[in-house]
Amino acid sequence: MTTLAIIGGGLVGRSLIYTLAKEEKNFEKVTLFSSDKITSPCSLNSTAIAALRGITKGHSPLGDQLVDGFDFFSRHIEEARPLGVEKIIQYNGATEKLDQFKLRYPSGEFSNRFLKEALFLATENAFMIDPKTYLTWLLDRTKSFKTFPIHEVDDLVIEVVEGERIQLKTLHGKSFLFDKVIFTAGSYNRFWKELHPDSKLKSSKPSQGSYLEFQNLSWEMDSFSLTIDGDNVIWNKPFQRLYVGSTTSESLHELPPLKELEAIYHKLHSRLSFELPKFQEGLLKVGLREKAQKREPYLLKKENLIFFGGLYKNAFTLSMKMARDLSHQYL
Repeated sequence: MTTLAIIGGGLVGRSLIYTLAKEEKNFEKVTLFSSDKITSPCSLNSTAIAALRGITKGHSPLGDQLVDGFDFFSRHIEEARPLGVEKIIQYNGATEKLDQFKLRYPSGEFSNRFLKEALFLATENAFMIDPKTYLTWLLDRTKSFKTFPIHEVDDLVIEVVEGERIQLKTLHGKSFLFDKVIFTAGSYNRFWKELHPDSKLKSSKPSQGSYLEFQNLSWEMDSFSLTIDGDNVIWNKPFQRLYVGSTTSESLHELPPLKELEAIYHKLHSRLSFELPKFQEGLLKVGLREKAQKREPYLLKKENLIFFGGLYKNAFTLSMKMARDLSHQYL
């Protein structure tokens, strides 16, 4: 029987082990390598709104993939009823490039919902996810499949040695041998790009996303997500959290762009019909996403090495379907 290692315990890695367990894949042992203390998964530092943002099929292969991913995720939510996921309405508004915006959202209309002055707003169905709760559920649900031999290692893989079997060496000086290895480490997949010649992997780069998180609010409003010209205000009622942001910049570091976040906060504060908490009360949150060539996700295989990543801003909608695709194609 085959031994399998999965490097990366964020959303992608946990979606994959959940899928393999659900599909009753037969392995001698499955080992999940992750260490939140050293490399915090981007999925734990995300506003985690799953929405199509006006994307429809028939315009591009990537757009078709995003729609299929959202549909697959929606069925997963309906069937599995995971913890930490809530159906909400996503409100999309624009003051800039309004003609293009109306083409993308033809059903929109002028409204003052949440606003001091009316803007052109469109609505769509979406999911609000509490990342920590959902990721915990994925791992717990995987472990509930008693015949699936999952094993966790809280350590960082620092070297991969190819051979008849694949040797993994860790930061804490341990060594493991596996028949197959899957890399699901998000932006950290870049450390293994020399192991595969595909340009999608070689050209992938980190893209920093940052936002403000306000905790323990006692608002009575139902959960919602509002985006105006790319700026977001998101209210998660079950967890009493408000998110404001977010920024995007190609960066290797996790230092948040404070001035940019402050500008977004004040712009939203001037438009909203309700009061935001004081800027200084917000926690600065930063995640490093993986942006691959042309923003296209990838599933790549070279002998007994498999690379799964490049989900960028669509990880919560794409991870489950792509995990199923990987399972069917390569395992």
